[in-house]
Amino acid sequence: MNKLLTTFMLCTGVVLMTGSCGTEEEKKSETSKEIADPNSSLTTKFDDKIFSIPSPMQMALLLEESKSPYNEYLLNDPGKVSDYTSEYKNALNLGICGTDLVYVSIYKQNSIALKYLSEIENLTGKLGLEGAFDKDFMTRFKKNSTNKDSMMMIISDAFKKSDSFLKSNNRQSVSALILVGGWIESMYIACSINKEHANEKILNRIAEQTETLNTIITLLTDYNKKGDWDELIKDMKDLKFYFDQISIKYEYQTPVTNAKTKTTTLRHKIVVTIDSNVESFINQKIEVIRSKITE
Repeated sequence: MNKLLTTFMLCTGVVLMTGSCGTEEEKKSETSKEIADPNSSLTTKFDDKIFSIPSPMQMALLLEESKSPYNEYLLNDPGKVSDYTSEYKNALNLGICGTDLVYVSIYKQNSIALKYLSEIENLTGKLGLEGAFDKDFMTRFKKNSTNKDSMMMIISDAFKKSDSFLKSNNRQSVSALILVGGWIESMYIACSINKEHANEKILNRIAEQTETLNTIITLLTDYNKKGDWDELIKDMKDLKFYFDQISIKYEYQTPVTNAKTKTTTLRHKIVVTIDSNVESFINQKIEVIRSKITE
């Protein structure tokens, strides 16, 4: 059978700081760069286990960087939020709604962003997280609605505050579901856009999610105490079956040193090979999983 294979390469880098720790202003600058870097990942801890998952912000920024057109129809209808009654659905959809908020904010769709803010307020109320998305958050967001970087910082701070509150109150399972919901929505948007407007960088980022998917399955399994998440875990394992068929190779490249900033960038070239049928199955499975969560 003739199979169409998509193969492409992308150079990436990791920066190592060789100087001092820096001033507070420099630390703030580094934090801003981390949020604004489409190649960065979110590192979080659950019961002393470290998990690294791409942040919805990084995926949205990659979509913007690749000049992907804004598409409101990819987003979950904010009007559905009132239909969600279980903690399971509310937590997953808070992750989805947060990702949608990031997406519309990056594309400066301010009036639509306010709709998602309202629904996030609704969901956080159901989950007992009003403190993270309080009036101060709403005021700051509206005040900075024309400044993309500021909005990203404000949203990031609010979700970090929620995560910290949940973990300190022994509600790690809710935090895990919010994280997973955000990842699923990011993948759904990326897969949908790549299907309509094929883009090597986006397809590369999708293909790289193999390890992230393993992390998510482990995380869900660890907190599936009552078996309520069995169907979601099964869907994720089915999705993993297709991701495992993607070939990813890393080729070493000579590091680049900047004497002025005292940084060295470690570089490698990523070579991804994905069968077009596998790509199609991944798209379909992501749609099915997302549909089950948002229905």
